[in-house]
Amino acid sequence: MDKKLLRKELLAVRQEIAATRPEAAKELARNIVGWLEANPQFSSVGLYYPIQSEPDLMEALGAWQSEKPGRMLALPVVMKGKMGYYQWTPGVEMVESGFHIMVPKEKIPVVPQVLLAPCIGFSDIGCRLGYGAGWFDRTLPTIKPAPVTVAVSYEACNATGRLEAEPHDILLQWIATERDVRPARSRVKTTVTDSQSF
Repeated sequence: MDKKLLRKELLAVRQEIAATRPEAAKELARNIVGWLEANPQFSSVGLYYPIQSEPDLMEALGAWQSEKPGRMLALPVVMKGKMGYYQWTPGVEMVESGFHIMVPKEKIPVVPQVLLAPCIGFSDIGCRLGYGAGWFDRTLPTIKPAPVTVAVSYEACNATGRLEAEPHDILLQWIATERDVRPARSRVKTTVTDSQSF
């Protein structure tokens, strides 16, 4: 398995989907919102500021957050070599980070109950192919209590059979695509609603 080549190939796939099927990102966002509605025990969600043709969930999640008091959203911010999650709401003042990603200017820490992780590729057991920096793998063990993790990608980026977990990889528990939100095969049983298709 050559992750570098696989990453390049799947980035091209994702860019093609973003350019030719913009409705796929909206379908994916609707699926995630539906899954959250089916699991009302979750009130805080860590999402991401989309870059490099990542599915944009911010508008849909912003609407979800505004519908009920107590719901909270957070974006990842890298500071002093560590990644943390900080409160975000639509319209909040943003600044550009060192990675050319927009982040909230005011840093209010949040411990997300659900963490949405954008993937270049994924496998059915929840292995995530990212950009190679390892931020998620290093950050996840530091979040207490541990969040429910969701891989966010397009169905065409399913690399099962080509993407294998390495010793440092942390498998994600759920997979969200424009098709559905489903448990990864490696996920242990939890109180989260299973097999939701939206």
